[in-house]
Amino acid sequence: MTAYPLLGRDAVLGGLRSVVGGAVLVRGAEGLGKSALLTALRAAPGVRVVGVHGLRAEHALPLAGLQRMFRTHVADGTAAHRLLTTMSMPTLCWVDDAQWLDEESLVALAFAARRLAGHPVGLVLASRTASELFESVELTPLTDDAAAALLRDRGVPAGVRPQLVELGGGNPADLVALASSLTPAQAAGREPVSPVLVSRLSRYAARLAALSETDRIRLLADAAEAPADMSKATRSTWYAAASLADRRAAHAHLASRLEGPDRIWHRAMAAATQSAVLADELAVATAPDHATAARQLERAAALTADPAVRASRLLAAVDAAWQAGRPGWARLLLSRVDSRPGEVALLHGEIELRDGDPAVATHELTTAAALLPDPAPALLLAGEARRLGGDLRGYHRLARDVSTEDGLVAAHFHGFTTMFAGQHGDAADSLDETVRHGMAATDVAGAVWAAEAAFARGNAEQAHECAAAAVGRARLGKRHAELPWALVFFSLSAIALDRIPCAKAASRDGLHAPHNLRMEHLTLLGLAAALLGDPAPELDEAADGIAERGLGRPAAVAAWAHACLDLAEDRPDDALGRLEDLAAGVAGDQPAIRVLATPQLVEAAVLVGRPDRARRALGLFDDWTRASGSPSWRALSHRCHALTTSDTHEAEHHFRRAIDSHRRAGSGMELARTQLAYATLLRRHRRTRDARDQFRDALRGFENVGAARYTERARTGLRATGETVAAPNQTIAGLTPQQATITRLVAAGETNKEIARRLVISHRTVDHHLRNIFTTLGVRSRVELARRVVVSERTRSTP
Repeated sequence: MTAYPLLGRDAVLGGLRSVVGGAVLVRGAEGLGKSALLTALRAAPGVRVVGVHGLRAEHALPLAGLQRMFRTHVADGTAAHRLLTTMSMPTLCWVDDAQWLDEESLVALAFAARRLAGHPVGLVLASRTASELFESVELTPLTDDAAAALLRDRGVPAGVRPQLVELGGGNPADLVALASSLTPAQAAGREPVSPVLVSRLSRYAARLAALSETDRIRLLADAAEAPADMSKATRSTWYAAASLADRRAAHAHLASRLEGPDRIWHRAMAAATQSAVLADELAVATAPDHATAARQLERAAALTADPAVRASRLLAAVDAAWQAGRPGWARLLLSRVDSRPGEVALLHGEIELRDGDPAVATHELTTAAALLPDPAPALLLAGEARRLGGDLRGYHRLARDVSTEDGLVAAHFHGFTTMFAGQHGDAADSLDETVRHGMAATDVAGAVWAAEAAFARGNAEQAHECAAAAVGRARLGKRHAELPWALVFFSLSAIALDRIPCAKAASRDGLHAPHNLRMEHLTLLGLAAALLGDPAPELDEAADGIAERGLGRPAAVAAWAHACLDLAEDRPDDALGRLEDLAAGVAGDQPAIRVLATPQLVEAAVLVGRPDRARRALGLFDDWTRASGSPSWRALSHRCHALTTSDTHEAEHHFRRAIDSHRRAGSGMELARTQLAYATLLRRHRRTRDARDQFRDALRGFENVGAARYTERARTGLRATGETVAAPNQTIAGLTPQQATITRLVAAGETNKEIARRLVISHRTVDHHLRNIFTTLGVRSRVELARRVVVSERTRSTP
């Protein structure tokens, strides 16, 4: 029997039309979309459809289901098989609510299904429970992203979606019901969203009422026993449908037989009135994770009579829910805090900054700054919100209100406003002071502000070190909501240092993040791929989310990445158009990204014959380069000058200096790109031998970093100089591509430390690969290995 591994309509129908008969049972809780799947399948053109709904009233009547399906008496599975296979056209046999179909009909259908091979017939059953008669596929609740997309399609505003995602628990039917129940005030964010008793809960409540009290309490105790994240478990449906009295009875039953923190939790849940003793006990109880801590603090707050203590516990619960990656829950908890407006605004602003609208975040954070005795955290985050949206005018207005007495805040705002004005040299002292203050602090935010300032200063190495400190602080302090933020600057600085694998790893870790940070990491992954000339599907994935929230920074990174792809695919006109839009601030002004993208703008402008446009952009880049003193930026500046000058000797001078600076900086991809550009210049001036050397070096560099598109360019250029080049993917026999790369680097005289730095792996990994290489090739030393490479290269180059 063949099951369809993908339950999309095309997958099932494709199986039918290619004469691959079979059956599959789709199981899942009510509301997850089983019936919707069957409806979509039944609507397909050119398919004969027969089917039936299981009825509870006929569950005990033998073969009643088959009789209703075929509208005739069906004695057994053989008869069912004959009826299904008599027609030559594709046939879909479906059963909805199969858990209520009589056992004899199920057995007959299973008998027929096992004999459908070679017939264009498929059987799809939808059931709340599994069956040993059929292979089954479970429908799971929607992911948060999918749930948010469903709500977006229903017109639910972005700021309200996280709360509905939290309440809906991944159930499509519940999410639709919640969306339909929104009042205008709730949709506008003026009133908190509250859960509604959707129709399926009413049905479950009726089933509970039909049980004896003992059975009802036992069932609810099973549903309530594991308090960790019940929101998406099927058992939570029973719990949500139960009366408050029955829930308390179930918790009291569990409290009587459990010990430790679990007992405290269930005692607190069983309490019918506020209790200071229980609340205090629960508030300090050990929690294994942030989600459990938030749940305990939420319940402790509910049991607390003192308004001030209750507000403190709710605010702590908000932070715990936020750190647990549950922004919707955090918003719901925040809506219950009726005092301490400054702290409420600060938390709300931070949540909006990472998971909502930057403009709303700015409003909340500036409000918090005006209300709190220490406005520094709110002001810095408000500045971040302005920069995220590309609102530099708003940032400058905010900077005017900053007190010069606050070291970190004053230095940060002065440094960035000065840099945004193009005065990079004047900004240096303030940015350096920001780095000192940020690293002297112990929190995650301080290290992130330091990383951002170091990056603005042009010191990518220092920015990477500060970002690494922020990542370490977030992980050690279990500040999970701040980790993706730290990883943004860790990834961006790795890209600036030409450490593409490191950047990809960081941003892949950062994808488990609130919406806005996820968009940042998707575009950074796209940029990392685009710089290598590789496809970047992450850019398409992020496009709608960026546009919907007006996220200027990821929009600028996406434009930069698309321009890199345009250049890789020989579309310099498109690349220049994108980069000129970026420079004009079409998606919001992002000076830092604009400067970083200068090498691509220069390359595109030169290729389309507009060196004047390249020189204008290069002037600003040179100012930044001189202020930073970074060898990475100096290398790129020299390459840009080599491309824009018409003097061949001057161009060579810049290319050679660029190559030296790239090597000092430990660059890989950018070094190879510079060598490729230099080789192209040399070949254009008929200096074939010199060009061949540069093409060869570029080819090796592109192969080392896995840049396939640029590898082929270098290979084509090398062939044009008259050299025979081996076919792609040809390596030393018996070695993996990574081992072959390390082998060639050893043959080129690089040490293990240098190889590790170039390939962004540890020196121990290099040692491990070398031991395996020696064993595979039967050599005992690096000298023997180098000789083997020389022999192999000669063999490859022989026509």
